[in-house]
Amino acid sequence: MRAIEGRKIDGNLSIYLDLLRLGAAVVVFLSHAHVFLLPSIKIGPLGWGREAVAVFFVLSGFVISYVGQVSEREWRVYLVARLARIMPVALLAIAAIFVADTIGMHANAFYYDFINTGFFTPVSAEAALAYVTFTNQLWFAHAVFGSGEPYWSLGFEVQYYLFFGLFAFSPRRAKIPLLCLWAAVAGPKILMYMPLWLMGWLTMKCVIERPPFRRPISIAMIAASLLLFFSLKFFADRAATNMYETWSLSQEVINFVYFNLIGVAVVLHLIGTASLLYEAPVLFEKAGPAIKWLAGGSFTLYLVHQPLILMFAAFLHPVEEHVPMAAALLVACFILCFLLAEVAERRKKFFASLIVSLLPVLARTGQKTPANIASDTVSSGDKAPATSQLIRVLEEMQNALDGEEKVSDSHDVPSRDRVSRA
Repeated sequence: MRAIEGRKIDGNLSIYLDLLRLGAAVVVFLSHAHVFLLPSIKIGPLGWGREAVAVFFVLSGFVISYVGQVSEREWRVYLVARLARIMPVALLAIAAIFVADTIGMHANAFYYDFINTGFFTPVSAEAALAYVTFTNQLWFAHAVFGSGEPYWSLGFEVQYYLFFGLFAFSPRRAKIPLLCLWAAVAGPKILMYMPLWLMGWLTMKCVIERPPFRRPISIAMIAASLLLFFSLKFFADRAATNMYETWSLSQEVINFVYFNLIGVAVVLHLIGTASLLYEAPVLFEKAGPAIKWLAGGSFTLYLVHQPLILMFAAFLHPVEEHVPMAAALLVACFILCFLLAEVAERRKKFFASLIVSLLPVLARTGQKTPANIASDTVSSGDKAPATSQLIRVLEEMQNALDGEEKVSDSHDVPSRDRVSRA
């Protein structure tokens, strides 16, 4: 069942997805800051970094499947979109890791030996190649380049992008063989947490293709999501390890159950919240632009923060003796991450056009721009050149990818007119 042509995510929900994405990135940032810069501060959410990654996976499945239905219906558009979204930030992160580690080790090489327990591995050409090709998590691998340990999740994420691309765009007869080949290459670890990504896909279909639930049901779903999440944190948190760790079969079973139940909590929360927001008046009119801007740098914050934090910690070690300076450097790290986001993450349209210009074959698309994806519409008789049409599609698609699509029009439409049945 397909989403209605040109249908958009509700404006309130769009901002809320941005808020969740930003919040998850900040939680990961603070969890590492707590370990390396401010260990004396004891606040519960500072230890929720693992769960935040599970939130990322669900949100990714939601957003990628959404844009795949309404704006990325041709494999070239999908490919350019993923490359423009991932590669610039990934390459920036690799460069930032190398520079920050070099400076930090020059200042205090002992510190990097001191923390060499999974958060830092000396840089190597093999690890760099694994990062660039996103093969760092295939099967039982866990390649780490310097202090870029958070990069591990891209080894999962990009594989899920590849799965969706094969599922959506491969020929019908080749679909099953190609997906089986993909599974054989990806390995069991990536397949274990694929349900998180698929939950996001199913959540999107529920939110977009179904009318919202009634208020009592929505509130009950949100309450159930919070109860499930905090129950897992209270009773099972110590039993679970990281998703990328493969210690034993019994530990993998625990991790599989734990993180996929976290995903269920996220799904319940998203569906319940989407239903409430769908009928609500505009809630983020003033804060919305700020939330969108901050969320637009959250990917860079997630990938780049740890090498910067470790570099600052190397300057201060032992950090317990320099708490005020550590707090100031933490703020500086946060700001620096968003400055770096201006170089790559906020330049997706530029990189998309660059990719198309370097690979002209990717401009040969027959996809028509869906009507009403944003305020600009393209009639069925539009004869614009393929390249310019692709860039126009990419502009709208990339906005949807980041939860930054132009949804201002949906605020002006009465909610009863926005509720449709597929």
